[in-house]
Amino acid sequence: MSEIRKLPDHLVNLIAAGEVVERPASVVKELLENSLDSGATAVETELEAGGRKLIAVRDNGEGMDRHDLLLAIQRHATSKISSPSDLNDITTLGFRGEALPSIASVSRMTILTSQGMEGWKMIITGGRMDSLEPAGRTQGTTVIVENLFFNQPARRKFLRSETSELSWIERIVTGASLARSDCSFTLQHNGRKLFHLPVVDSPAQRLRDRYSLSAGDRCVEAYGESEGVTAKLYIFPDKRWANRRHQFALVNGRLVTAPQVSIPLRDAFSGPAGEPLILCAITIDPSLVDVNAHPAKREVRFRKPYQVESAVRSAIPGIAAHRTESTVAAFSSSGPSHISYSSAPYRSSNRVFPGACQAAMSFESPDKEELSTAESNRNSWENSVEMIRISGSYLVTETATGLLIVDQHAAHERILYEKIISSVRGAMSAGQQRTLLPEEISVDDHEKTILNLYSSMIKQAGYDFRIQGDTLELLSVPVGIKRGTEALREVVKALSKGTEVSESEAERIASASACAGAIKFGDKISLTEARHLFHTLFTMDDPFHCPHGRPTMIELPFSELESRFGR
Repeated sequence: MSEIRKLPDHLVNLIAAGEVVERPASVVKELLENSLDSGATAVETELEAGGRKLIAVRDNGEGMDRHDLLLAIQRHATSKISSPSDLNDITTLGFRGEALPSIASVSRMTILTSQGMEGWKMIITGGRMDSLEPAGRTQGTTVIVENLFFNQPARRKFLRSETSELSWIERIVTGASLARSDCSFTLQHNGRKLFHLPVVDSPAQRLRDRYSLSAGDRCVEAYGESEGVTAKLYIFPDKRWANRRHQFALVNGRLVTAPQVSIPLRDAFSGPAGEPLILCAITIDPSLVDVNAHPAKREVRFRKPYQVESAVRSAIPGIAAHRTESTVAAFSSSGPSHISYSSAPYRSSNRVFPGACQAAMSFESPDKEELSTAESNRNSWENSVEMIRISGSYLVTETATGLLIVDQHAAHERILYEKIISSVRGAMSAGQQRTLLPEEISVDDHEKTILNLYSSMIKQAGYDFRIQGDTLELLSVPVGIKRGTEALREVVKALSKGTEVSESEAERIASASACAGAIKFGDKISLTEARHLFHTLFTMDDPFHCPHGRPTMIELPFSELESRFGR
């Protein structure tokens, strides 16, 4: 057996650095946290080669004197905790005293700092101090990290491309800026300014500045609470990406990864249409969260995880409720609409439109009797909505702020989905509609097994059927389903996937039924049906997305129209 011996300090520092400093973004994170803990109101971050060659973070915080600077590069030297009990009530971003010595051990580091009077400059290479001398600087601290992992070539080889490393750093700086909207942030890369975020009065405005969003880009806010834990959501539902890199979770101002936050958000807002821009800010008693659970402080643990998840889930319905309220209010205050509903193909003198345009101008309207009925029943906004039907699938109407374009298939799909899933879960009955005559479907042994296994749930959804040999007779379907046999086949196909998908059986039944049974592209609907679709859609929990996450409607503000016309 080999002799046990104590490792030298420089090797201890390299081992510790491997836990704290994973990549350039780790360096940026630690330096930003130090700057914010120092009370900085302006932080500048400069990079070269994705942080491999240079990382420089400058702030206007408290700064350090010579004594504190010498201590700052010692392992486990910190001003933020002094006793074991302090670990149970951490309110600062940093607290271990590991960041600076760990970074210094794997780079060439220069620290320039001042408390407003005398300044000091320290240079450290690979954990060894090369020099310490007086230097001029205004109050604050500058930390320059060059040639990261120069003494660990194996670690350096594991770094990703410059673009990939830069994207990680952008996320870290963005997360810090969302936690501190009272501080300005600037990020530069290879001499080019990527963004400058001035001091603002709200996280929503910080998101607008960071992603160059206009006032017309809708931001919806919602609040949730559970046993003293609060969750504040900011979501831009119309801005979507292919991944969740633009979704941020803050716990007491700390950017973290927490399944108690990410899972409810994924369940509510993810889908084929992409991932929306989201900020979820959690406020919790510091004694109920362990921020010392991960070497890089990237993850946290909650003493009562269910409280956090419950707070997030309680905030989610408020997103759709707020949008619904504002949209319905826009209908109510829009006044007389300039749009009318028509049913026969549009004719405009003798002009000939190109094929695509001509197809888009094919409108439909109700007959005279239907119009007179509609005109006599205008006691609420849903009865007075006037609209046109474009390209056989889109319903267009006017609100006080712009045009609202509804996809009739996606809208009907959302309505059917919510009604059927409520029925399957026993909350309320979706109702049944009997088929005029039993419709027959050929089924194989596997399909019969699925139908028998989930028979009670399928019938709870509103289907009624009997199987005789290799033939299924469909007797009833959920109210609103247009193509019963097609819908039931899709239900069986969805249930056959088993654990391949994350949806529950109830969600699969409702989603498959709604998708196959909803109004299709090109299906004609009357004025009465269109208005009923509008009215019913806005009574749903989430009237803005189909079960797959795609939008049911698009809002086109008048301001955007005026901009496009150069007004």
